[in-house]
Parts: sequence; structure tokens; C-alpha cells
Amino acid sequence: MKAKQYYIKNSDLRKAQYSIEDLTRNVENLEISTLLRWQKLDADFCKKYILNEEYQSVEDSYLVTIDFILERQPHLKYEDLIG
Repeated sequence: MKAKQYYIKNSDLRKAQYSIEDLTRNVENLEISTLLRWQKLDADFCKKYILNEEYQSVEDSYLVTIDFILERQPHLKYEDLIG
């Protein structure tokens, strides 16, 4: 049985919380700053996608730092993101 495909848009991120699995399937179509602002993310997701330059726009590459992530994801710790 094939898993149901979700297509999440940036505007959807403000309306509901999505699972990490759903966000992962859609990460290439989502803005990093919007993800950080509206979704609760785990450290692995942040390391794999948010801090990864392959998924960052030009604007994101100037904006996204560990401090920026920690401001928007206060449940995470610095150590979680560097390990």
C-alpha cells in the first residue's frame, strides 16, 4: 500500500502542525523561515534541512544560523544542533 502523498504549501504551515515525516516529504517546496516560525522542529530535521545549504535560498543563507534557529525553536539546545 502506497503512503498518502501530502502537498504542504507555505501558507499551510500557519494553519496546522505537521509531522516531521510530512515536512520532510515537502521540505524542498517550503521556505525555511516559515518552517522555523510556524512548525515545531526537531534537532535532526534542523541539521539535515535547515542548516543544509542545499535547501536554503540565497536569502536563507544569510539569515539562517544556529542562533536564528534557537530563537524560533526554543525547545532546542545549541548542543543538539552542533552534534
